[in-house]
Amino acid sequence: MSERRLYTTQVYPANEALPEHLQAWLKQHSAHSIYSTYEWFCSLSQFKKQHQETAAINYYWFFIFDNAAPCIAVALEQDKTKLKIITNFYTPFCDIFFDASVLNHSQAWSELLNQLISNNDKWLSLEVSPLYPEQFNTLSDAAKDLPVALFQYSYSVNYRSSFTDFASYWAGRSSKLQNTYQRRLKALTKQHFRLEVHSTVCDKIKQIYWQIYQQSWKVKEPSEDFINWLIDWAADQHKLQLGILYINDVPAAFQLWLLEGKTASIYKLAQDKQFDAFSPGTVLTKQMIEQLSQHHGVRTIDFLLGNDDFKSLWMDCKTSVSGVEIINQRSLKGKVVALGYKLRDVIKQNTRISFHRGNINK
Repeated sequence: MSERRLYTTQVYPANEALPEHLQAWLKQHSAHSIYSTYEWFCSLSQFKKQHQETAAINYYWFFIFDNAAPCIAVALEQDKTKLKIITNFYTPFCDIFFDASVLNHSQAWSELLNQLISNNDKWLSLEVSPLYPEQFNTLSDAAKDLPVALFQYSYSVNYRSSFTDFASYWAGRSSKLQNTYQRRLKALTKQHFRLEVHSTVCDKIKQIYWQIYQQSWKVKEPSEDFINWLIDWAADQHKLQLGILYINDVPAAFQLWLLEGKTASIYKLAQDKQFDAFSPGTVLTKQMIEQLSQHHGVRTIDFLLGNDDFKSLWMDCKTSVSGVEIINQRSLKGKVVALGYKLRDVIKQNTRISFHRGNINK
């Protein structure tokens, strides 16, 4: 990292296809094979651009090259002086891309921040979320000797569970959950119910998905575009497991699971509220986890983000997930904003006054 003169940067619009060799590089150096891929960020930026409130936000790839070879990249959105890794409510994980044979994670973050400061000293802040504790610690270490200030904030929680086999997993569930499942299963056996699990999809299956969603208690999606893209992409990548439970031949509940190695994450779920009395989601969850374990070798179940009460019944580990705002202190405004955040933190520690973090920037 000492030969800084060798590093060059290049910006590529997110709405234009990257050169094939850069696409291949991103695929090889992705931090997550689903939630941090070239295709993910392209689709997400397209979705955000379609639904953003202002045309002033730009979406682009920021690449750093070492001797003309890519070594670091990040997908960014920029609103005037504010930068952010491209994320929204669909995002359960985010990180940068880097070549681990050239530099480690902390060095990659350090060089990225260096290059952002060198190439655009007018940026005020960079927001990164969600971050798991190890990610935040890495970023904090990377920034300690740079002219930036980090301000961490609570973002969400993650629930997950690892096991050696399904039998041991189920034996570890509470008697409350096991008894609830048995009661719900008994009630369903008096009806005509069946479970379908799809690894590929057609338009009819998508229609069933959205039919259940629209009849559920879920908040309406801005559009169906991103989820439809994700279903198709995951099916093409052999990562899709879409479970649909029918009661009396009527679609009652669905769960959209995504596979990454021996980990399965439940990305979306909903049930038709007319079937709430049967708790079809409880039966579907147990049977999906069992199938994923037995047929796909899954050994970790990830419920992603959200502090819903039911998650603690199914999962063993709860982890706090944060976000961070990185303030560029090369400018007077950056120093003032950082001072405002520090003052806010002191007030919060000594009083019961709380602040919305956006108010200080305003």
